[in-house]
Amino acid sequence: MPTVEILSTGDELLTGQVVDTNSTWLMDRLWDLGLMVRRKTLVGDDRGDLQAALREATARADVVVMSGGMGPTEDDLTAECVAAVLGVPLERHEPSLEAIRRRFQHFGRPMTPNNEKQALFPRGAAVIPNRFGTAPGFSVQLGRARLYCLPGVPVEYKGLCDEAVLPALAAGLESVPAGRVVKLFGLGESAVDHAMRPLMDAPENQGVRFGYRAHWPEVHVKWTVGGEDATARADRLLGEVRALFGDAVWGEGKDELPRVVVERLLSRGERVTTAESCTGGLVAELLTSVPGSSGAFDMGVVAYSYEAKSALVGVPAELIAAHGAVSEPVARALAEGSRARAGATWGVGITGIAGPGGGTPEKPVGTVHLALAGPGGTAHVARLYRGDRDRVRRSTAFEALFLLLRAMR
Repeated sequence: MPTVEILSTGDELLTGQVVDTNSTWLMDRLWDLGLMVRRKTLVGDDRGDLQAALREATARADVVVMSGGMGPTEDDLTAECVAAVLGVPLERHEPSLEAIRRRFQHFGRPMTPNNEKQALFPRGAAVIPNRFGTAPGFSVQLGRARLYCLPGVPVEYKGLCDEAVLPALAAGLESVPAGRVVKLFGLGESAVDHAMRPLMDAPENQGVRFGYRAHWPEVHVKWTVGGEDATARADRLLGEVRALFGDAVWGEGKDELPRVVVERLLSRGERVTTAESCTGGLVAELLTSVPGSSGAFDMGVVAYSYEAKSALVGVPAELIAAHGAVSEPVARALAEGSRARAGATWGVGITGIAGPGGGTPEKPVGTVHLALAGPGGTAHVARLYRGDRDRVRRSTAFEALFLLLRAMR
């Protein structure tokens, strides 16, 4: 298997202004090919640092995928630095320049002279056309490595990886291992690892590469299997892992929980409505972010104040006075009230204390009541989530989706 490294450049990545999501995305895609990135390097917009990083990475790895520094501005240095390390000049690539001109014309924008910089490549480079933006990528042999240089804009980076880099890597492999991912909810990473130990230690699973990904509030278990019977062995493990974790399993592979919930609702011809307090509409946002959700989502209410809970969803004021806004009876009333008013199949009700203030000894920060009203009655769970406000809200929203999905099994 080739060794792969990632090299990302840009001052914004080192100042915390931008998070490098390109690298994590590529690592996940490389896993599907049975490849694990050996090292990732971040470098600012400095010619000396960038050239040193290029020499080091291409001396260690067989493949280096670089992102950033491909734009038209003064601090975009990738092509220039690669050419300097290679000891070759930059040359204009006329087809790329023409493509850049056409793109500006298409969007009715004037093309300033500095954009011509994006058509300059080290002599001998193989240009990677970019139909997602103005900056083409390129690849060269540098040191022991095949170096791929791609723009840092995520949509362009991912598009060129999918169209050029990943197919080239796959073509160079003798075989692509069979990989599977199972996605869990409600279990910690250490508990999952402990439960998996008998499977990982089983003699028949020797040579299987297991891994975990804590993607809060989910945990993903993944494995790759090589060899002629790779698919059959990977599928046998899939059945065993699903049986091991039972109801905690909500998806596989590239599944995303909101999409899985919406697809399940659509397949059943059912609709859901939400009445949220501490999550401020996050459940509705997650559901409506899925294309086609209009056929499954009916109404979302953010009922923050006592008055809004009563006026919009019909929660009795006496109920709030007797039990407090953060309570099981109020969560149930939110779920049942929203369901009744919308005429939907399912109603989600959420009330809680996301913090950092508002907690009491009886109801500390992180206290949340979730209710799900449906054809079979109303279910309720109480939770005490750890973490800051964002973590409490996110945990609550995803647990609401998980409860709904489990109710539809």
